Parts: sequence; C-alpha cells; structure tokens
Amino acid sequence: MVSGDIQELAQARCFELGAYAFVQKPLTSEVAIPLFNDLNIPYKRTSTDRQHYSKAQMFERFQETSNIALGAGAATISMLLKEFILLPVPTVGELSFSELTMMIQDTLTRENSCAAAQRFVGGGLHGEALVCIEGDSIAQVGERLGFASGEVSNDEVVVNLVNVLVSSFLVSLSEQLCLEFSLREPLRINDFSPENSMLKDNEHVFTVEYTYDAEALDLFCSVLFMFDEESVDIIRRQMELLQ
Repeated sequence: MVSGDIQELAQARCFELGAYAFVQKPLTSEVAIPLFNDLNIPYKRTSTDRQHYSKAQMFERFQETSNIALGAGAATISMLLKEFILLPVPTVGELSFSELTMMIQDTLTRENSCAAAQRFVGGGLHGEALVCIEGDSIAQVGERLGFASGEVSNDEVVVNLVNVLVSSFLVSLSEQLCLEFSLREPLRINDFSPENSMLKDNEHVFTVEYTYDAEALDLFCSVLFMFDEESVDIIRRQMELLQ
C-alpha cells in the first residue's frame, strides 16, 4: 500500500486487510528500490531533467502534493484527538475573487459552525487559510488537546485547532516544495469583508480545498487554502525543480 494517509489507524487497517507493506508518499527511490527488489517487481529509473508544466498540469501535480500534505496533517490531528480522520482527495484550482467571496460567505452562514482565518508567507508565497468547524464536540476536542474542562472558551479551542490544522499541512507542503513558511496567529471570524482580504486585488485566486471528518466525533472541518496569483508561478517553478 502506497498512501499519503499515514494515520496509525489507517496503516493498521491496511495490514488487517492483507497489505504486505505500507509505504508513505512521496515515494522515494531509497524506499522503492529495496521494496521492488523484495517483491521481484522490475523498475526503471526516470529522467531527472527539469520538466515544464502548463498551468493545468501544475494544478494536477499540486493536487497530489496537497494530498500528501493533508495526509500528514490528518496523522497529526488523529494522534492529538485519538480519532480516525476521514479524508477526501483535495480540490485544486482557480476561482474568481467574486466566486471565492460567495463561497466564504456561504461557509460562514452554516448552522452550528465557527470559523477562523490564518495568514502565511514563505519563499515569495502569500496566502491565507480559512477553516470552518462544525459539530457539537468542541469541548471534547479541547480536553483532548490538553485543556481541562472549562479552562478555556470554545473560541480558544477553535483557534488552537485551526493553528494545528493549518501548520501541519504547511509543514508537509514546505518539505515537499523546499520552502519555509511563517504563520500569523489565527483569528476567529464571524463574517468576511472582501475589502479587508489580502487577496482582494487578485482577479483569480489559486485554492486548495479539503475536509477533515472525525469518524467517531461530531466534528467536521472544511479547510480552504488561498494563494495570490504571484504564488502560482513560484509553486510551478518549485515543482519543476524537484523533478
């Protein structure tokens, strides 16, 4: 089994279903060659020449990069909350700023939900993450994050959870792109003001959207990463350099 979902529970379930080995993405030659030899699978080295990707090809490849990053993030959340996290494949693409505004405003009006935003920069990339959390298990989440019952407010639990969600994704992304990110403190938000957004001057916004769904808790997290237009070319160049 080769997967970006590296939760301990995910690995255990794979072995229960008969997997011979579990290999963490991204697959490296140091791991693959001994495993292929062990399984008598022929392999061929691919060219290491730099390749140039169209924007569509870059989106497709960045979707896999993001998939690995959200798997690493889920492993962190699963370990902290002691829960199995259900993962979809992330959605990667461009939205107009007006489309993005409508999406965010719709997200913030969901019943029994709360949200926080966190900005980040690194290697010329500029972006912002929006996390919407739904469910009735916020108090339980706080306890599993190490806070005594009643010690902190639900808002503080949300901010701490968002910080973990965003930072764990960006740590894996930084390792894959060879870029370092710095983050601002997350801020609880109740509405979205387009004029205050760092992305307001962008005709199109590059987005990565995914969810984390706790299997046995009433907790559902929608995560939206937004990058400005200049970041798209930087991401493309970094991925080309990694070939």
